[in-house]
Amino acid sequence: MRRPPVRLEASWEMVGWGVATGAAVVVGLAAEVLWTAHRPLPSFPDLDASGTIGAALDGVPVVVAAIGDSTLTGPGLPAPQQIWLWQALERVGSARPIAVRSFAAGGSRLADAARRIDEALAVRPDVVVVAVGSNDALHGTPTTAIERQLDALLRRLLDGAPVVAVANVGDLGNIPRVPQPLRSLLPARSRTVRAVIEDVIGRHERAVLLDVTPADETLRDGSVFVADRFHPGPRGHAAWAEVALPGLRAAFALLPEVGVVAADRRR
Repeated sequence: MRRPPVRLEASWEMVGWGVATGAAVVVGLAAEVLWTAHRPLPSFPDLDASGTIGAALDGVPVVVAAIGDSTLTGPGLPAPQQIWLWQALERVGSARPIAVRSFAAGGSRLADAARRIDEALAVRPDVVVVAVGSNDALHGTPTTAIERQLDALLRRLLDGAPVVAVANVGDLGNIPRVPQPLRSLLPARSRTVRAVIEDVIGRHERAVLLDVTPADETLRDGSVFVADRFHPGPRGHAAWAEVALPGLRAAFALLPEVGVVAADRRR
């Protein structure tokens, strides 16, 4: 539904134009966020990506725990096997089965992901995959808080897991559900949050980047999204799987040095 334009009376132009304009922008953007969140469009449940890939293979499974937001739960997808992480793990080339354990939940921010750490580490993962930050970017979490929370998250995860693979944030301006003028601000916001995520990843020796930004071109096509106009559909997840695959392979390549320890813990 198109909202009527806001009219500025002539008196605003005569007194305090700069202050009034700034206040109007803040109020207007807040209204856009609320309207985006509550727009009457279809909603879809989270899917659970947990399961075993390559069950017929020999050996102790490589345990992959997933923490994050709806990018890992695929709302609107026909099946959880179409979630990008599952697709990429099917192609990672592991000689052992891969046991996926998902602790992701739609709408999660970094603070929410931190509350799932103990559950994720309880399954004694070889690799933890983290995909979170988009909701922090959309809801205005300060970059200083994003940096602090992600650094703490990685420190805790790396205390209990050999490798952590972290997805960065793509261009959130591609989301069709977000209206203007908010949508025009999201590319810059995405770049800022992405730079923070990548900087924090670079501080941790056993943290690996999953760079999803090459998929931005595919996600500029609004038809890639499901009916809620917020979450990518099968084509979007296939694009994410393609670009995340090199990072996942790099994460698995670290396992020969530490994977024996992880396997021994499970015996």
